[in-house]
Amino acid sequence: MTPMREEDGVRRGPARAYQSLRVQTIWMGIGTALSRLTGLLRILALAYALGFTRLADAYNLANNAPNMLYDVVLGGVLSATFIPIFVERLATRSERQAWKAISAVTTTAVLLLVVATVASWVMAPYIIDAFTILGHASGARGQAHLEQEKEVATTLLRWFVPQIALYGLIGLTTALLNVRNRFIAPMWTAIANNAVCILVLLWFRYVAGPQPSLESVSLHQSQLILLGLGTTCGVALQAALLLPSLKRAHVSLRWRFEPGHEAVRAIARLGSWTLGFILMSQFVQFVVLALAVAAGGPAPVSSYTYAYAFLQMPFAIVAVSIMSAVTPDLAKHWAVQQMQLFRRRLATGLRAVIAIIVPASVGLLLLAHPASRLFFSRGAASGSSGEQAITITGSTLAMFALGLPSYCVFQYEIRVLEAMQRARTAFWFSMVPNGFNLVLALILVHLIGVPGLALALSIAYSIGAIWGLAVLRGWLGPLGSRRLWMPLRSMGVSTVAMAAVVVVIMAGIGGSHGIMLLLRVVSAVVGGSVTYLAVVNLVGSRLARRATSHR
Repeated sequence: MTPMREEDGVRRGPARAYQSLRVQTIWMGIGTALSRLTGLLRILALAYALGFTRLADAYNLANNAPNMLYDVVLGGVLSATFIPIFVERLATRSERQAWKAISAVTTTAVLLLVVATVASWVMAPYIIDAFTILGHASGARGQAHLEQEKEVATTLLRWFVPQIALYGLIGLTTALLNVRNRFIAPMWTAIANNAVCILVLLWFRYVAGPQPSLESVSLHQSQLILLGLGTTCGVALQAALLLPSLKRAHVSLRWRFEPGHEAVRAIARLGSWTLGFILMSQFVQFVVLALAVAAGGPAPVSSYTYAYAFLQMPFAIVAVSIMSAVTPDLAKHWAVQQMQLFRRRLATGLRAVIAIIVPASVGLLLLAHPASRLFFSRGAASGSSGEQAITITGSTLAMFALGLPSYCVFQYEIRVLEAMQRARTAFWFSMVPNGFNLVLALILVHLIGVPGLALALSIAYSIGAIWGLAVLRGWLGPLGSRRLWMPLRSMGVSTVAMAAVVVVIMAGIGGSHGIMLLLRVVSAVVGGSVTYLAVVNLVGSRLARRATSHR
């Protein structure tokens, strides 16, 4: 009998399944792009409604807290361990046994989410106190403003804490859909969340007027309820819209309270290291936000938050979409020890991330300041404080853009380790960028303010990504052939050409306000994109002909 090679596993599989996966990846990318576009509109609506004010800082602090708490309670462990464990059970056990295990894990997770939500509601004042512990105010009036900001943030946080349970349900549903190779719905339902939040913010602007403040919303509690409840309703709608997809995926879930089940123990064993990784990451994020509070300026937390939201757009559209599609394959190949397929899938996914993120980061770097002025000038206050806020946001975005490729590569490396069920290794991996980020943030924030926090992240993840690639290559051997990585050469040449065109357009079209600024930014984006696509096609064709002629 002829021995079966690893590749035969792919040949046996129906081509229709792989075609379906490609189609899903395209629709997933489109859905993610639209969700991030509406997410950008949401940030613009937030800046329009709240501006760069202490009220905006209170909102952003309170709105960041549920995401951080969800990551600590379940989010990080869910993304790191649930999908690999679920895939392994479905690949190595009977359908009935696998769904019993998955049901036990899901039931335990839901109970944890409920407990965490209730505890966070009770602890809301102490959570806000922790974020503002480094905040300082001069004089009695300044101290009164700080106390009022904390009071408003606490009220908003109590309206936001149900999002912990809702994000948990979204994460669980997404994991269950992914193990069934359903990737599209989770990317599209976020659009509804953003749409609801945009409408709420515009409604708030209409009700509260063009200059809302901590004082005005404190006098009109209905305005705070609108902000808090309206934002949470968007997340609730996102969770509800996933339920029909879950039903169509034939997910056989039952309520099974079995905390001692072996699958729950496996999650706990792997999740303990992941929890350590998440706690460390969230501690660093907490310190960064606390440093932003103390950094000074018109609205330092909002400047950091708005710039970070721009960073997350290309990361979510490209890297998260690719990682979501690749992770189930990696987990399956690793579970049945198809090492050649595992290495190739790892390499092709990484190549795709790099090929798209590098030109995106260069464009983001070049357009950081004009884009910030274009998008946030209507939300900024008039005068020197508004100009200062826009400048800080643009500089922070530029510093983030420097580290965007490294940030995406490192997150991809973590997903690879999670697919290998090496949570302990992922924990030690994460020590490198988080440690450098913490130390550099403490230093750079005193030198250049809020942009220093972004620069610290960029440097830290550059170090982490390079180290991670070296370690993975040492474990797994060469990550693909030279021919597999050849397309990146055309990407590099095309990125240089794109950057040159963007610089020429930005220099040739003057204007820093109004219609001329819009024309300047749009022309640079269109011209750079067309140049990139034209050059990458030209160089790629030449490289392909050269490779063919050398055969």
